[in-house]
Amino acid sequence: MSNSTSYEIPITSSFTAYDCHCEGDVEKVVVSGLPELPEGTAFEKMKFFRDHHDDIRLFFLREPRGSMIQSVNFIVPTENPEAAAAYIIAEAEEYPEMSGGNTISVATTMLKTGMVPITGPITRFKLEAPAGLIGIECDTSDGKVGAVRFINQPAFAYCLNKTIQLPGLGDLIVDVGYGGMTYAIVGAQQFGFDLVASEGRRLSDLGQEIKAAAAAQIPVTHPLNPELPGITQTMFVTPVQRSERGVESKNAVVVSPGRIDRCPCGTGTSARLAVMHAKGEIQVAEQFTHKSLIDSTFIGEIVATTAVGPYNAIIPAVSGRAWITAKCSYILEADDPYPAGYAITDTWPEMKQGLVSVTNRTLA
Repeated sequence: MSNSTSYEIPITSSFTAYDCHCEGDVEKVVVSGLPELPEGTAFEKMKFFRDHHDDIRLFFLREPRGSMIQSVNFIVPTENPEAAAAYIIAEAEEYPEMSGGNTISVATTMLKTGMVPITGPITRFKLEAPAGLIGIECDTSDGKVGAVRFINQPAFAYCLNKTIQLPGLGDLIVDVGYGGMTYAIVGAQQFGFDLVASEGRRLSDLGQEIKAAAAAQIPVTHPLNPELPGITQTMFVTPVQRSERGVESKNAVVVSPGRIDRCPCGTGTSARLAVMHAKGEIQVAEQFTHKSLIDSTFIGEIVATTAVGPYNAIIPAVSGRAWITAKCSYILEADDPYPAGYAITDTWPEMKQGLVSVTNRTLA
């Protein structure tokens, strides 16, 4: 028999999370270990988390535990009686009020782990995002979790065919749309892009330049929530085509600090639907097939029209699939010198110091 004794790891913090991908995009869903948050809306909880617990975002998304291409979702209690739970979405450089791919991963995880019960061939429930209530309809036929369809908050076009000056390249025509985040939407053909995976680095670098120029030259403010940021994303798109399946297009969304969204992007699809509707390129109830740089697919449609302040708006629905890739217990040892991680510019273009300054204090 061995005389060896087990070593007890001195753990400061521990979290249970599910690693997922939604149509290729890498995401985490954290279900336990989080600090208690004050009561309020998901938007209010997000702001408190951002201001007081941002080191947890850095812990998950920066090296040595995370990477620039990932995002993370924190499942938190909700005071909204219509919602099964609330969730806070966090990316490398911001806390989005909404994310379609992350919503699909959250809903899939909650169904597959029993946090939300399967109730029949189609399971319906609501989640509270910082943007508001999001209706979920999931294919759960035969007790299996399939495609998730979410009903987003209203999307609208801020402006169409706006000309901006891009340093070194001259005039550029963009549309600006909101679908849970605000996008500068650019025709890929203006730069000769085919939107294939081998173009990812060039798209990312140019997308960051376009985002900065568009944000500076087209300041926009959400009419119902002035705390929301203006343009934070660039979406390259191919021309709209029609087939027997409906309307089709391809896109590449550039997420700060400069990487391609692997999935077709749910808030981007919502913003694109709003812009397309404003241009007369799609009608209510028509199916829209939106492909990503890796040819994964979201199916979108406009379920109704509405208004948001002075803007004509739509109610978009988007569907896609997510898969759990791991169940993890993330731990922070008491003497780990990098509790909030680190970022190096070889893989973090335009590196920022984080929404709250990076420190080596323990997580709180």
